[in-house]
Amino acid sequence: MSYIALARKWRPRTFSELVGQEHINKVLINSINQNRLHHAYLFTGTRGVGKTSVARILAKALNCEQSISATPCLTCDACVAIEQGRFIDLIEIDGASRTRVEDTRELLENVQYAPTSGRFKIYLIDEVHMLSQHSFNALLKTLEEPPAHVKFFLATTDPQKLPITVLSRCLQFTLKHVTPIVIRQHLEHILNNEQLPYEIEALDIIATAARGSVRDALSLLDQAIAGCDSKLLVHDVKAILGYTQQDYALQLLQALANDEPQTLISISRQIAAEGGHFHYVVDEILNYLHQISISQSIPNTLSLLDVSKDTLSLQAQFTPEDVQLFYQMGIKSTEDLHLAPTLAIGFEMMLLRMYTFKPLCDSTTPPLHYQQSQEIFLPTPPADIHSMTSLPPTAENENLAVPMAIEEKITPPPLTALKKLDDWSTMLPQLKLSGLALNAAENAEFIDKSGAVITLRVNKGHRSVFTTAVIGRIEQGLTNFYKETIKLKLHSEEDVTSSPAQKRKIAEVKEQDEASTALQNDPFFQQLQQEFSAELVKNSIAPLKDDL
Repeated sequence: MSYIALARKWRPRTFSELVGQEHINKVLINSINQNRLHHAYLFTGTRGVGKTSVARILAKALNCEQSISATPCLTCDACVAIEQGRFIDLIEIDGASRTRVEDTRELLENVQYAPTSGRFKIYLIDEVHMLSQHSFNALLKTLEEPPAHVKFFLATTDPQKLPITVLSRCLQFTLKHVTPIVIRQHLEHILNNEQLPYEIEALDIIATAARGSVRDALSLLDQAIAGCDSKLLVHDVKAILGYTQQDYALQLLQALANDEPQTLISISRQIAAEGGHFHYVVDEILNYLHQISISQSIPNTLSLLDVSKDTLSLQAQFTPEDVQLFYQMGIKSTEDLHLAPTLAIGFEMMLLRMYTFKPLCDSTTPPLHYQQSQEIFLPTPPADIHSMTSLPPTAENENLAVPMAIEEKITPPPLTALKKLDDWSTMLPQLKLSGLALNAAENAEFIDKSGAVITLRVNKGHRSVFTTAVIGRIEQGLTNFYKETIKLKLHSEEDVTSSPAQKRKIAEVKEQDEASTALQNDPFFQQLQQEFSAELVKNSIAPLKDDL
């Protein structure tokens, strides 16, 4: 009899055997028990987490000859045929190989016919995101309103590529990554049933290398069993996976803590001699740095982490700044390692970069911007401290005069001296308004400021200019000016005489009158009037520009 791979031999047959997807089991079991069966199901998730397996389990639950049940009997002809892949009413389609719209149309031609031997005709489309856009369009109507005897099970690793019209017609179930602990327990169960001895550390390595995929874990377990003699050992598993035999990551961190660059290079050359799995060593370094950072930040969570004594000793040798910097360098190196001339060169440069660059340890931390704007309160000086300011700066009293000088420099000027509330004309340029908002503000007259409310007097003829958008822009400018949220209150009156625009107009008229008077009294202009009967056009008088 031919050998069956563990991933196929230990494929889950019931919902209870589905590993790490309890949230999916609960929903499907309840819907079956309550007879609330949808016509289209979409199962999404990464590779090897059970998308096709849960679809086949659901197919058995719906077509079991005993009854529709969340616990199919697994012994009737329908259940056995589904497990063996020969059930005629379970049509499994590979979306990657049947992407053409002609394939979809051919499939849909048989939808109307009743199932041959089962209770439901089930279409299981794997990697459905590979279908063409025309195939999706051809499938939409049938997917929305299929015959009562038809169920659609769709599976994909990339649901983002599915049209929203397909997603809206399906019940979507997202299968999550399986944790390494759950995978390890599952591997223990399999090895115990296979009667194969093992080391628990070897299973931990396989469970971590699977990265959330049960199928990957079983494939790696198959590979590890084939490479071991009679017992699954850590040494053999590391050799098969290409991992280093020693914990070089911990040795490298200890060398960094002791400032030993020669040791760093020596360990790197030893890793290269063993096979050069540098990516694994970088991942282990990042894992240790993560544990150290958590233990430094939250000491009470040490019981939640599997932290060794060596890791705890490194916690005291590295500062939190060192750990964060090393972690960032390691993350960046995982992206750039393949860009180096060789992996060994890229790995050694990462180590030397960690050794060379250290966070600046300065006891004097520069204040932040908001701290600089706050008033600094000094200790209350003694009663006779004012006499110190009159003393000459001799060697004895030079240090005593410094606190008074600092106090004089840091005393902030009064707010009223910086922002005069009644000088609306001076304030406007600092609001940084433009366009219609500036025009509206210039034609308003400042009344008063009460708390965070500023009252403006506006001519009734200009009231329509103050739209919601204009008022919002003016309020924002005032808010930035006063450093507090300002609201406007408008008073409409018939006559406004003190707005900035009116003041500017009065000043311009006055300036023009003065210029006109000066011209009338000018002897040269008087001579022109007499000889040529010249007349003065007041609108032509313009101020002399400084840059002319």
